[in-house]
Amino acid sequence: MGFRVISLRTPTAKLIFLTLLLIGLAAGLNPRVLHAHPATVPDIPVYRVKTSQKVMALTINVVWGTSYVPQLAQILEKAGVPATFMLGGAWAKAHPDLVRQLARDGNELGNHGWNHAHPTQLGYEALVDDIRRTNDTIQSIAGVMPTVYAPPYGEFNRTVLQAAQSLHMTLTMWTIDTIDWRPSSSVDYMVNKISRLKAPGAIVLMHPTDRTVAALPLIIEVLKADGYRLVTVTRLLQSGTPATDAQ
Repeated sequence: MGFRVISLRTPTAKLIFLTLLLIGLAAGLNPRVLHAHPATVPDIPVYRVKTSQKVMALTINVVWGTSYVPQLAQILEKAGVPATFMLGGAWAKAHPDLVRQLARDGNELGNHGWNHAHPTQLGYEALVDDIRRTNDTIQSIAGVMPTVYAPPYGEFNRTVLQAAQSLHMTLTMWTIDTIDWRPSSSVDYMVNKISRLKAPGAIVLMHPTDRTVAALPLIIEVLKADGYRLVTVTRLLQSGTPATDAQ
């Protein structure tokens, strides 16, 4: 379907054009609107970013483990580094003070679906509603609109990708999975895995667990010692080219 060209010669057309122009200019002067969404959204699931800079991103998916979230936030703040917290919408609604604190500390707030439903089992409209509802909830609490979406269980297909794109969301996966939700994933295992697989543009996946709380200071120390700078996922995306391969 092509675009219909509208003539600006009539007074009505000119009025409509000027109205839309003024709305656009007003939006451009609003910092929240200006930073709400990136100019372009990758049309692929992002596992890492191809970049020459020694930058990495920590992501923390949160739908449980509430008692560990403040501890993780405190560690990050003390170290002076941000993380991207991928929040479940229902969790965010139940813990608004924590959500606001994460944002105040300079962390990025991402979208992890409403209640951790399997995204590949939802239809397109249901997915859009699920992602939008979570976005709206987070924005109403913290005043920021998420632009990155981590599908629950790491599940996605073309429908999931299209649903995220329709809302200008970057579907974000990971390069390094700490598997910290498994009791068998020890602190040493997580630190050694990240130390071994660290690379420019890598995305690390974590969750709020007691082992993650113990490992996080060591992970930050190891990465900083090797000259890495930790940034949010959105900042990481700005440093290079999104890639689908995990290595």
